Amino acid sequence: MYITGEQKILAVLAHLAYLLGGLGFIVAPLIIFLLKKDDPFVHEHAKQALVAHLVLAVISAITGLLSLLLIGLLLLPVLALLCVLLFITSIIAAIKAIDGQPYEYPLIQKLICKF
Repeated sequence: MYITGEQKILAVLAHLAYLLGGLGFIVAPLIIFLLKKDDPFVHEHAKQALVAHLVLAVISAITGLLSLLLIGLLLLPVLALLCVLLFITSIIAAIKAIDGQPYEYPLIQKLICKF
């Protein structure tokens, strides 16, 4: 199966969307996911990125709420570690997309299978 340049760019954009700032890290992969249902390569990359970004957003929100009770302050190093992990795995995913290969984010595959 030949992967076009456009497919690779869309897959890379889905993985690196958090660089857009704001809600772009969720909106960009969601739009790509919804618009490219007929393209298995782009659709799968967008789904992987969307779930990974959503998981980090939920964990960040929970940590933020718990910080109000001072409990969350203890979770800030864990959140920082998860952000670094997302950054590293997103770079790996983008490289795989450029090479035309599939990628699965670690630790979240059960969620992705349900999605």
